[in-house]
Amino acid sequence: MRARRFALIGLALALGGGALVWALLPPPAPQWSTEYDTAAKPPDAIAPGTLVERGPPAGWSHLVIKSLPKVRASEIPKVPRNPLVSRDTLVRMTSWMFTAFAADVVREGRGSRARYRLRAIGLGLGASANGRDTVFTADTAAQFGIEMDFVRKEVITTSYRVQDRARVLAHGPSFAVLDTPVTFRCGDRNRMIRFRYALLADTATGALDVLCWRVGDEPEHSDLTRAVLLHPNTVDEAELVADPKGFSLAGIPGELAFGVDALPPHRLEVPLPVPLRPLAGASRFTPDEVRQLEGALRTLLVGS
Repeated sequence: MRARRFALIGLALALGGGALVWALLPPPAPQWSTEYDTAAKPPDAIAPGTLVERGPPAGWSHLVIKSLPKVRASEIPKVPRNPLVSRDTLVRMTSWMFTAFAADVVREGRGSRARYRLRAIGLGLGASANGRDTVFTADTAAQFGIEMDFVRKEVITTSYRVQDRARVLAHGPSFAVLDTPVTFRCGDRNRMIRFRYALLADTATGALDVLCWRVGDEPEHSDLTRAVLLHPNTVDEAELVADPKGFSLAGIPGELAFGVDALPPHRLEVPLPVPLRPLAGASRFTPDEVRQLEGALRTLLVGS
């Protein structure tokens, strides 16, 4: 009997110790956690030669936004003169290029098991080539009949240098977060901030909703109180405001010389709830946080 009692006690201790070890082990990662890539990385490049009009470019299912910048008429007198080009030429050059932002949502599977997946996000810069808006780089301009002088080469090189700072912060099967650098008027100065885009694909239909809000390195440069829901195939004739302090003493424009003062055109403004704002303004995400953000944004759209 005594031996049996000791055996039972030993078994209880062993089981209890195993339970203790089990309790101390971290819980297994949920199966969905591997679906989200949270390593910040550049978006894809829209290939040179791609035509971008007012709908999805070839190779992409959605045109998210095409921006056609120009200096606001009331801002032209603020543009300083410089020894290289006239004020009129400089103003004209700001509207020479366009920016393009596209997404590709693809269908996978067949029949009732078919689902749509957000495959990729792409950015590009371009200009009119033979009457067609064409993506190009400084190295490929000649291939498409785009004449390049010193000023144009500086414009395209600087523009790509800024665009290269864009980062996809998170990417899942039907959701992604993209930050793009934007010169934005904050108070009386232009500042480099980020437009944060949240892309939400409908896995049943392939439709794509895109929300945008403003994130800055300083609290006063952000606006986490609201997001805007973009129109499909948004074409933004963005009016630029000039910041004289963004020009050199010789009148040469820098990255902060021209900026926008509003979010892109939109069909709906969506208030961001106070509890969601820290997540909406985060610079890094865990898979769990991305899942929370995606769920919260989808809920907001359903309720809007």
